[in-house]
Amino acid sequence: MASNREEMKPSLDELQVPVSLERFTKKLSERYREGEFDEDRIERVNQEWNLFEKSLKKQSTLRKKVVAIASTAAASFLILAGSGFVSPAMAKMMGKIPTLSAIYDRFDENLSDLITRELKKEGYPVKEVREHVGGKKEGVYVYLDVPAETVNKMKPGIEKISFAILHGEKYKGTRYEDYYVRVRKFVVESEEWKKQQAQIEKKTKELFDIVKPVLDAHGYNQVWGGGPETIELEFPNTEKPEKINEIKKAVEEKLKAAGEESVKVKYRIFNLAKEQQYNRWSGAVSGIASEFKTYKKYKVSSVGYKSLKGEKMQIHISIKLKSTDPKAAQLAKDLKSMAEDFIHTEEIWNKVKDDPYEIIITSKDKKRME
Repeated sequence: MASNREEMKPSLDELQVPVSLERFTKKLSERYREGEFDEDRIERVNQEWNLFEKSLKKQSTLRKKVVAIASTAAASFLILAGSGFVSPAMAKMMGKIPTLSAIYDRFDENLSDLITRELKKEGYPVKEVREHVGGKKEGVYVYLDVPAETVNKMKPGIEKISFAILHGEKYKGTRYEDYYVRVRKFVVESEEWKKQQAQIEKKTKELFDIVKPVLDAHGYNQVWGGGPETIELEFPNTEKPEKINEIKKAVEEKLKAAGEESVKVKYRIFNLAKEQQYNRWSGAVSGIASEFKTYKKYKVSSVGYKSLKGEKMQIHISIKLKSTDPKAAQLAKDLKSMAEDFIHTEEIWNKVKDDPYEIIITSKDKKRME
C-alpha cells in the first residue's frame, strides 16, 4: 500500500495511509502473513497476528484509544463514500468514470466473506479467508482446518469456486479479476507461544496501570503506547519543552518508585498542523484511491498524499502508462477532473476547510503529467 511521494524520503509523520484506514488495518495481517515473508515463516506471523486480534479486546483504555482513532477515520470514510457524491461534472463522465457510490452499491459484501460463504455452502472446512493486497501481486488465501494432505485434495475444488467468484460479473473490470488463489492449512499457535505472549501482555498492562494516573494528573491527552520495556509518548510541536520534560520526568519517577526503573520512557514530537491536515483530507483521498485503484480501466498504480507544513496538501496519483503513451495525457486529464470534482463536493470541501492543494499525476516513467 505504498504512497506516491516526492523523490525525497518523507519523515515518519508524513507516512500517511493512502487508502482507507479500515482497509489498511484489515490488510496488515495478510501483508505480513502471506506477502512479505518466506513460506516457512508464515506460521509464526499467523500466530502473532491471531493473538494480537484476540488481545486487542483486552487492552487498556489508553491502547484502545489508538484503535478508536483509526476506527473513527474509517467510519468517516465509509459515511462519506456511502453518501454518493454526484455533481453535474461527474455525471457527464459516468460513461467513462462511474460515481464513487457505485463501488459500495456493487460490492455490498466483503470479498473474503463472500468466498467463505460459498465455500462453506459446498461443505469445505474453511477456517478463514484473507486478502493479500499491496504487493506486486494481490490475491486470496484460503485457510482450511484439516490435515495438510487433505488440503491438497481440496485445493482444485476451492480454486474453481473462488475463481468463479473473482472472474464473475460482479467483479468484471476490477483488479479482483487478476487475483491469485492459494489454499493453506490453518495453523494454531502453540501453547508455549501463547503463554509467552500472555506474559508480555500482562506486563504491558501493569506498566500502563502505573503510568496512567501520572499522565492524567498532568493533563496528558495524546495517544501513547509501548510494551514491557518501553513507554512511548507523543507531543504536538506546540507543546512547551518544559511541559514535555516535566511529564517525562514524572513518568520515570513513578516507574522507579514501582520498581520498574529499567523501563525506558521515549517520546516523539509531531507537527500538529500537518496531523490535523491529514485528518481533514483522509476521507477525500481514501475515496479517490478506492475508486481509481479498484477499476483497472483507470490504470492507477498508487494514490497518496503529503502535507506541506500543514499549509498545503499534495495529492499524488501514479498511473501505469509511460508519458510517451498516446493515451497517457488524456487519462491524466480525466483522472484529475474527477478528483477535482470529488474534492469540491459540499461534503468534502467542508471538511478540508478550503485548504490550498494540488493534484500531481505521475507517469510510469516518473514524469509529471499536466
